[in-house]
Amino acid sequence: MKNSNHRLPFPLMNFLVRRVLVAELPADSHDNRTRLGMLAGWTSAVLSALMAAAKFGLGMVSGSVSMIADATNNLTDMGSSLVIALGFQWSRKPRDEDHPFGHGRIEAVATLVLAIALILVGAEVAKSGIVRIFNPQPIEAPAWLLVGVGITVVVKTWMALFARQLARLSKSQVLEADAWNHTFDIVCTLMVVIALVSSKMGWGAVDGWTAVGVAIFILYTGVSYARDAIDILLGQKPDSAEVRAIHDAVVDVDGVMSVHEIMVHHYGDVKMVSFHIEVDAGMSLVEAHLVSERAEDAVEHHFKWRALAHLDPVDRTHPLFEELNRALHRYIESEPCMVDVHDLRAEGDAPPYRISFDLVTDMETKRSCYDELYRRSLAAMQQAFGGRIDHVEIGIEAAIESAPMARRKFDLPA
Repeated sequence: MKNSNHRLPFPLMNFLVRRVLVAELPADSHDNRTRLGMLAGWTSAVLSALMAAAKFGLGMVSGSVSMIADATNNLTDMGSSLVIALGFQWSRKPRDEDHPFGHGRIEAVATLVLAIALILVGAEVAKSGIVRIFNPQPIEAPAWLLVGVGITVVVKTWMALFARQLARLSKSQVLEADAWNHTFDIVCTLMVVIALVSSKMGWGAVDGWTAVGVAIFILYTGVSYARDAIDILLGQKPDSAEVRAIHDAVVDVDGVMSVHEIMVHHYGDVKMVSFHIEVDAGMSLVEAHLVSERAEDAVEHHFKWRALAHLDPVDRTHPLFEELNRALHRYIESEPCMVDVHDLRAEGDAPPYRISFDLVTDMETKRSCYDELYRRSLAAMQQAFGGRIDHVEIGIEAAIESAPMARRKFDLPA
């Protein structure tokens, strides 16, 4: 995607974006993402500083605590925008010996710093609003003051649109959050307008209530940002649709019998995927290695992520194997929470045989449900094979799971 393919709604937006983007690279490439992030951060910081100064002046002249609260909110926006700009600039640092996966997670750190600042400011603004509710003060609200506030609403609307367009181009969660922050600011400023008009009508307490309303917006935004940033830093589980897409891309590779233990690792702009693939144990080592490389290429081509495949050879020569395979897949189709089965094994030269297999559940299934899954899967095997098996070993794991696989052994009566 080249710059010329992304015309933004306003000429100034187009001018700024053309000045920073590298035309030969996609807009969401790491280089261009950081350029767009720095553009968004510095632009927002300058405009937020100007609006904070203007609103502080208007608030001091009018005596409106809600106006001063909104100015404080804009001042916080300036600080958070600086964090965003510096965070993107830091993430441009190349990989080094101490950080082999780059510095992309600094975006999440920047978001967390922003969240903490918002929460602290929100609490202080709420305190000021509560004081004004119980102690209303007259506010001077001439027409020129309302016009000044209206101009800040227009500027904020432009900033929100600009941040959202840059978030769309860069696919950056930080810029998307910044766009919502600007949107909330517009609502907060409109609430200030209501407070000013209400004060002219003699309802002085509305100013305090408006300040509390602004504080609620600030606190909500801060808590949301903090939750999202902490999820990323702690290792947020991937989207189930994303895992399914990886699964489908790998099983389509010729020679892959099944795929399991899909792990997605996020390092900011760098993502890595590891997975286990089952191949026929009758393959030569070279053939199996070629299959694993094709599986890795399928993921890397589709997602543009680094992929690593682990080989699990499966012996299909046992006389019970194909029947066991069909029976287990029938059972999986009957269980809504089941996604796959792997590591099928049948042992013994004559009945009764010993069988083992590992079941994969979806990411929503709780481990507390495993007892019932053991019971139902064992009953399905007994119904399918009757007295031909005397020992069953069953493993159960989630599609994405960091805990060890749950495994049980069952001895059946002859």
